[in-house]
Amino acid sequence: MKSLILFAVIAVSLGATAFTTIENPIKNGNTTTICHNLDFTLINETGYNISSIFVSPTTENEWGEDIMGRDLLNDGESVDISFHPGENDKKWDIYVTWEGYEADEDVHWIGFDLSTISEITLFYEAKTGKTWAVTK
Repeated sequence: MKSLILFAVIAVSLGATAFTTIENPIKNGNTTTICHNLDFTLINETGYNISSIFVSPTTENEWGEDIMGRDLLNDGESVDISFHPGENDKKWDIYVTWEGYEADEDVHWIGFDLSTISEITLFYEAKTGKTWAVTK
């Protein structure tokens, strides 16, 4: 469960939106559902390799499966995260695990509005132990 993660929530630094949200109407019987473009690029600028990435709606209590799509995201690399076009949740949480580190060193962020974000860059400062994210 997300609520059992031992690491404190790190503040999210918000940047300017780099794109306009694409709204795709989906006909569902007599109603129309508006779907937002939630796809984004995650960039690792932490100095460490990321071994897994979990993304789930803020309203969920479970992380689900690793969605990174490969074994490691090395420092300086990026990965594109794509969503099913019918996904309606706007607020998402991200949980990252590191290669060779214990669960108490994992990091998570809460409440990214992915309908307004195209890029998330993760940073880490070894001197202070601070991890943060910058969005565009």
